[in-house]
Amino acid sequence: MVGWQVRTAQAVMFAQALASLGIWVVQLLTISVRLDHGQDVAPTVWLVIVVNPLIAILVALAAALLVRRPWARGLAVVMEVVGAVSALISVLTGYYQAVIAILLAIGVIVLVVSGPRRPVHAA
Repeated sequence: MVGWQVRTAQAVMFAQALASLGIWVVQLLTISVRLDHGQDVAPTVWLVIVVNPLIAILVALAAALLVRRPWARGLAVVMEVVGAVSALISVLTGYYQAVIAILLAIGVIVLVVSGPRRPVHAA
């Protein structure tokens, strides 16, 4: 039986992955408009465009496997730390709403770490 902590963490992680992909689409559209108007796009923005969907995919993968694979807990914690650091950078550059992402990441980490462990059975 899977604890409520892990199920809640799973739901939040799926929501995070979905929101991240939505933000990625908005970022792509913004870059497209800038390029259409002859504006420069910073190299860091291109890096974000490549890394953001990879992070979203890894968060969704960790969420999907959280109850089936013991290593997915570690991946979930790592991806939440990556998300929290990314959000902290956003806060430091003036996007204060990213504080919510930091709080969610901390909450998911607490839920994943405190949730019951699935017993490992020999095959």
